[in-house]
Amino acid sequence: MNPKNLTLPRFTMKLIIDIGNSRTKFFVFDEKNIVYSTIIDNSQLENIYLPYVHCIDSGIICNVSNIENANIINQFHSVRFTIFTHETPIPIQIRYKTPQTLGLDRIAAAVGATSISSNTNKLVIDLGTAITIDFVNKDNEFVGGNISLGMHSRFRALHEFTGKLPLCSAQESTKLTGQDTFEAIQNGVILGICHELDGYIDSYLHQYQNLITFLTGGDCLFFEKRLKNHIFAQQNLVALGLYTILTYNEE
Repeated sequence: MNPKNLTLPRFTMKLIIDIGNSRTKFFVFDEKNIVYSTIIDNSQLENIYLPYVHCIDSGIICNVSNIENANIINQFHSVRFTIFTHETPIPIQIRYKTPQTLGLDRIAAAVGATSISSNTNKLVIDLGTAITIDFVNKDNEFVGGNISLGMHSRFRALHEFTGKLPLCSAQESTKLTGQDTFEAIQNGVILGICHELDGYIDSYLHQYQNLITFLTGGDCLFFEKRLKNHIFAQQNLVALGLYTILTYNEE
């Protein structure tokens, strides 16, 4: 075989590691494209296997757990890692009054939204264990935001903090009026979140022109079709933001 005809791997892929309290998300990026992703329980992080590992040049770790970063880094000896902290340079300005308390995932999602649309006002809604609603203005300044209970947290709260209400889960179909206790809880939680988010979006649209709303997080696809306002759903917005932060620090 002629060596000139061999296609050699490009050692420019990036590894994004988002360590949560119970699970860790891994993303391999080639340029801005995700070529591989997986989620691993934190109890299973001792022997991590990822494809493309020999093509990965650098990576970034966002860690909100008690897991030591070294336990992950030592499994990827050829990867140069950046540890994302509140001191890491980012391509947006933080105007939050207490930036040291601002969740790193909220910062990453804001950066991800900005990487998609830099010259607009941006409302970033992350639907997970908690719901965060964050505003980034057209000058790419993180102004602030609000935090609310997520869908599954609301179901659990109704069950755990009452005497007799059952533990319910999300259903695809909802109607305005529940006709039994299960329907009442399901409708109350799901429609309550829809009205809450549509209310936020309407308020921001009234105050700011040229506004784009981004929806992300584990439940974003569930609510994407339920909101009356036009939104841009990007389930991996945090990963895209971490990729953007990593490349920003390598320039």
